[in-house]
Amino acid sequence: MLARSYDRIINGLAITGGISLVVITIAIIIDVVLRNTGFRPSQSTSALVEYVMLYSTMAAAPWLVRKNGHVAITSFIEHLPDGLRFLVGRAVLILCIIVLGLLSWRSCAVGLEMLASNSVDMRSINIPSWVLYAMLAVGFGLMTLEFLRMLFRGDIYTGSEATH
Repeated sequence: MLARSYDRIINGLAITGGISLVVITIAIIIDVVLRNTGFRPSQSTSALVEYVMLYSTMAAAPWLVRKNGHVAITSFIEHLPDGLRFLVGRAVLILCIIVLGLLSWRSCAVGLEMLASNSVDMRSINIPSWVLYAMLAVGFGLMTLEFLRMLFRGDIYTGSEATH
């Protein structure tokens, strides 16, 4: 039941990330049309687009890890003998877990510092700075969990696909 709930969260985040890209595309089109027809567009469009791009990236990234849709360089791994490919594949998974875990931890730590100092990201709209770091911490944390799942399932990292 916990695994199903987690899977729904990952899928839901990917869907909301995709929907948010559609929304900002429409917002940009409206902004451009308003500018070119002599009307005054919202000043906050550009800032909102930046925030939503961060959200959509962090929301969809764990799902992309799960589907092996992330960027990978396979030419080196594909040419290794099977035994060495397994070792290198597992090492890459462990490296991904360590790096993403550190990024999640650091994002969380900076976010907590921003929360404690009541820091605000001031652009055409003001958003508490901790919100940006919270998105990073959650996204990196969920990617860490996805790579951990691959490791515990016994998958090896081959770049384009994970195999057992």
